[in-house]
Amino acid sequence: MKIIHTIFLITGVLLLSVSFVYGKEYEKTQKGIQELSLSSKVIQSDNLTLVAEQEKMMNLLLKRKETFEQKYFILIGIVLLLVVLFGLLCFFNKRRDKRLNKIISLLEKIKTEHTNTITDDNHNNKNTTLDIDPCIIQSILENLRDFENEQGFLNTKITLFEFAKKLQTNTKYLSKVINTYKLKSFRNYINDLRIQYSIEKLEKKTDFRNYTISAMAKEVGFSNRESFTKAFQKKTGETISEFLKQTP
Repeated sequence: MKIIHTIFLITGVLLLSVSFVYGKEYEKTQKGIQELSLSSKVIQSDNLTLVAEQEKMMNLLLKRKETFEQKYFILIGIVLLLVVLFGLLCFFNKRRDKRLNKIISLLEKIKTEHTNTITDDNHNNKNTTLDIDPCIIQSILENLRDFENEQGFLNTKITLFEFAKKLQTNTKYLSKVINTYKLKSFRNYINDLRIQYSIEKLEKKTDFRNYTISAMAKEVGFSNRESFTKAFQKKTGETISEFLKQTP
């Protein structure tokens, strides 16, 4: 509403300015025509030279009046066009800002889901529930942080078994820790990391936006296009094409 009020205010000011400037010139021309018309009535009919001069002056003033009218309407049209363009610019800027805020909120939401900071009470409660040695839990959590920082999730062939083997633990412990501390399954944990990474690339790197969806999928760790598009829509609520159309 504020933008609309501003546009109307600007339009009013510009129109008043145009009317004021051209109004004075128009009145001056109109007055000249009236004076010349009155003076022509007292001229003797036999004074052909003076009559011709007055007709010439009258034609010039009429032409000047017509020119003023044309310029006035053209300028009014330009003012209205500029106002419309200004309104469209404000609209699209507002839409872009809204979209950027949505992307930022989405990224913050995803990052929050992967936050490893927990309170001591919750930590102790979870340790008790899991029935796993706290030292093992701590080791797994530290390895998960390293895994995320090193972008190990980009490996398309990663599995729970291979990951557990790499962390020198078993699949049962690893799965329980991820379920409890990440609040999701191993598959969703990996896919969410990949989707977060893809959103950041789409937001920051123009060249990545030009990739085919299949190429994007491989770039962020998915083995095929279908699994990527499904995970992306599940996380963002939009298809990749819809996301790209709205991303500035």
